[in-house]
Amino acid sequence: MGKQISFKKMQQDERQSISLIVISAICSYLQLFISPVISRRIISAVLIVAGVQSSDITHLTGMCERSVRTLKKQLATGNTEGLFEISAGRGRKSKFKDIESEIVSEIENGNYQTLQQIADMVYDKYGIKVSIMSVSRLLKKTESAS
Repeated sequence: MGKQISFKKMQQDERQSISLIVISAICSYLQLFISPVISRRIISAVLIVAGVQSSDITHLTGMCERSVRTLKKQLATGNTEGLFEISAGRGRKSKFKDIESEIVSEIENGNYQTLQQIADMVYDKYGIKVSIMSVSRLLKKTESAS
């Protein structure tokens, strides 16, 4: 058995490397039970409170620097309400947004065998050019809703 040295007597770089191993193990363990995003935020919050630099936090957790800065601001102002909430993305808006129900009722009433026929019908009746993948996503979405 090797000689044991107390944690306080270790050099700074040795303590940091051990801390890195422990932090990454904790993060991996948390991801078994909660969302990876939330587990990274928890670990980042602990590291921020411990005084770890932002660049080290991004290296340890995989969060981007902008997210770490935002988290620091939230913790500094005491605004921890939305700390563990995942907000929806701001992706592109659907072309079907306003006429989705009309398209679905037209599909149910019409005689369409392929996705391409549905895409052509949408273009003819509503003037919206859509791909067959968009039609497929619409049908999946409406299938799960009904």
